[in-house]
Amino acid sequence: MFDDRVILHVYQFLLLLHHVLVQGFSTLLENVRKIQSMKVVHVEVLVSMPVINGFESLGVVRKTVLKDQRVLLDCKPNGNPIPRIIWVFPNNIVLPAPYYGSRITVHRNGTLDIHAVRISDSVALLCIARNEGGEAKLQVQLEVTEGVEKPRLRNPPTESVQLSDGIINLNCSVEGKPSPEITWILPNGTSLLRGTSIFRFHHRFDGTLVIRDPSVSEIGRYRCVGRNSAGYVERTVTLESNRKPEITNKYSSLVSIINGENLHLNCLSSGHPLPELTWTLPNGVVLTRPQTTGRYSVLNNGTLVVQRTSVYDRGMYLCQTTNEHGSSTKIIDYMI
Repeated sequence: MFDDRVILHVYQFLLLLHHVLVQGFSTLLENVRKIQSMKVVHVEVLVSMPVINGFESLGVVRKTVLKDQRVLLDCKPNGNPIPRIIWVFPNNIVLPAPYYGSRITVHRNGTLDIHAVRISDSVALLCIARNEGGEAKLQVQLEVTEGVEKPRLRNPPTESVQLSDGIINLNCSVEGKPSPEITWILPNGTSLLRGTSIFRFHHRFDGTLVIRDPSVSEIGRYRCVGRNSAGYVERTVTLESNRKPEITNKYSSLVSIINGENLHLNCLSSGHPLPELTWTLPNGVVLTRPQTTGRYSVLNNGTLVVQRTSVYDRGMYLCQTTNEHGSSTKIIDYMI
């Protein structure tokens, strides 16, 4: 027979085992309920390519500073995930952000900080921003000078050039420290930087504006602007013509529109100064530029506008342009 104490211990063990089993089963049921109530959630991570200083493409940024000054070159990245920044110096010297040196610091936001710049710091620098979406680059051309001088012209500030056949060169030589950036501004307001071309025009690296096969359409005032950190200077070259004005638009047949519509007759001519222009109506009335009389208007560009035309407006319209070298005429026959 077992001792009563043994029986008591066995009984206590069985009670403990029962409690553990019941508690474990309850925990298991609770975990099953939790698993059944779980939802599958898809997480999508968006990746965007880096941009520097808010722009996808900055090209080459030129920075001119005086010797011994402090210079800050911004290279602030945006993207997802946050891009990593490195600055690449000549000879493949790479400085990550952040970097703390005795004279050069790369801040956590990507800004390159150079204390007491030297003449030898006049180099091309490259900032690269990288993440899982790609990379963006910013090239900085740093120029360190010992002093600055306002741009000054080596040519007269004003000049007049006569229109001729072939090639016309308009010169513009500008000196200064640092070397000034030269821009030619055409009569229509278009700007040309050095080394660029548009239509008949090419701006050479020496500052000369080349006009190929010019016509009276190129007559006008050309402005050359030289600019650096110390200021700017401007030179004006006027391209003039010793020819009579030309009327550039052509009408090869009769002009006809529906009764009641507005009539537009073009008479486009160019020159500097602008040629005098007149329109003679079929009834003999002469209108000058610009002028409005009743239903008739002559615009600044030489176009004649007749509003709400009728059969009484049909006939011959004569446009005439005149300068000191002669005149040109265009006759347009209009019918309804």
